[in-house]
Amino acid sequence: MLEELELRQPSVVTRALLRDIAEQVGVTLGPSQLAARLVRLGWLLPLRKRDAWEFAPAARAGRYRSGDPWIELRALLAHDPDAPVAVAFESAVWDLGRASHQPTVPVLAHRPGWRVPRVLGVRSVTFDWHVASRPIRGLPVWTEATVLVAAADRPSAQGNWGNADDWLPSTFRAAVADDVLAEAGGRTVSTLARLGYLAEWAGQEETADRIEEQLPARLPVTFLGPRDRRVRWSRRWHVYDGLLPNR
Repeated sequence: MLEELELRQPSVVTRALLRDIAEQVGVTLGPSQLAARLVRLGWLLPLRKRDAWEFAPAARAGRYRSGDPWIELRALLAHDPDAPVAVAFESAVWDLGRASHQPTVPVLAHRPGWRVPRVLGVRSVTFDWHVASRPIRGLPVWTEATVLVAAADRPSAQGNWGNADDWLPSTFRAAVADDVLAEAGGRTVSTLARLGYLAEWAGQEETADRIEEQLPARLPVTFLGPRDRRVRWSRRWHVYDGLLPNR
């Protein structure tokens, strides 16, 4: 059993995986007995998710956890691979390689109506994204286009505005413009105005022009940040900006 686990190197071990390996190698013990023995010997580490364990390979030289902030999410997806979730906002920016600082608290997005299990231990935000997530290291991660539109739609949920000059321009450069427009489809005028403003601030004039084409001639006043913090005014977008750093 251990030889097969070392060959497969799973982050998370489930009862189904134990059953599969036992059948393959000819072990007659049931998954519960196997799990109990492997936990006692230190090869499996209990998780908060029921019937799921973290595998501690020999390379760790002991009963040490990996420190993976998403280990409970991996356990959830091992049981329910179709769960409507994705790594989101500043966590997605990090996983996409667009930021130099890893977020302190992992951020997960889920679609409306889905109840977040407490065992995940992350910050969760409800958001209904259009563009399919991208698999990265075994997890669904928002694309750059979704990150940008979600930041414009839910600026209070985006937690790294203070270093936007680090991640925002690179995220816009990596985003596919058509995907940005597809993700923005059906959003409010305020979301589009903030998105256009962010694109202009990031130096993506072509994308900003395409977003502007989707806006009505008369724009309402929109806020990026608290309404009582009006640091900058954009006449083009009718946006009061209280979040982006000075450049």
